[in-house]
Amino acid sequence: MTSSKPGDHARTEMIHDVDYPLDVPSTSGSGSGPGGDSATTAFPAAGRSDYSQFAESGGYDPSAPLPFSDQPTTIAASPRDEVTRRGTTDFGLFVLRLAVGVLLAMRGLQKLFGLFGGPGIDGFAATLTESGFEQARILAITGGAVELVAGVLLVIGLATPVAASALLALVGMGIAVRLTGGDPVPLLGDTTRGLETSILYAAALLALLFAGAGRWSVDRRWRWSHRPRFSGVIWLLLAVIVAGVIWYLLNGTNPLTSTTDSPPVTAG
Repeated sequence: MTSSKPGDHARTEMIHDVDYPLDVPSTSGSGSGPGGDSATTAFPAAGRSDYSQFAESGGYDPSAPLPFSDQPTTIAASPRDEVTRRGTTDFGLFVLRLAVGVLLAMRGLQKLFGLFGGPGIDGFAATLTESGFEQARILAITGGAVELVAGVLLVIGLATPVAASALLALVGMGIAVRLTGGDPVPLLGDTTRGLETSILYAAALLALLFAGAGRWSVDRRWRWSHRPRFSGVIWLLLAVIVAGVIWYLLNGTNPLTSTTDSPPVTAG
């Protein structure tokens, strides 16, 4: 004779609602019921972490994600500095580098070796002496070598910011030499050479400083080839400082107000 207490029926329903893993095979592989059938309520022993046997026999696969858990998500982020397609921009930068680099390298050959109808070292040194420079021969050799080497670097796109800033300093000093002459130099010259050529050189070099060499260059793996950012400003400041120091120490005149007939401003 059995008796039931209040609440036993509810607890029985709760127990019946539990889903038992009736299809889990026995860990020993031997049947526990009549006829050798595999048991349906076998669980791995306590402390055991190898569930491969259950996965192989169609039970729980520990490698599969739980249906209730958040599925892992992977967000493929593109590299921050990845160079995107830029159309014909890189080709345009290559043409600009080629034209400016070749022409300025030829200028260096004129000053160093007298090629292409150039003055050579002696003639260029005499021009610098007439312009009020001291150590004119050293400046002539240095200026010609910088033009030649930096022009070649510009063509191949190697160390482009360094080459462009060095050439920009030379072009700026050339403009200053023209402005300190006895005769006024026009911006656009008809019969005499004006400043337009030097200004175009300076503008092209500034464009390369702030646009980069492009992917058609040896510098294509460096950030300054496509994203100069602050490097253009830094190299521009260096070019201005170096050119200003050389001019102040070896010439001393004010290119904005002085002429060859006015006394030079001594450096110190």
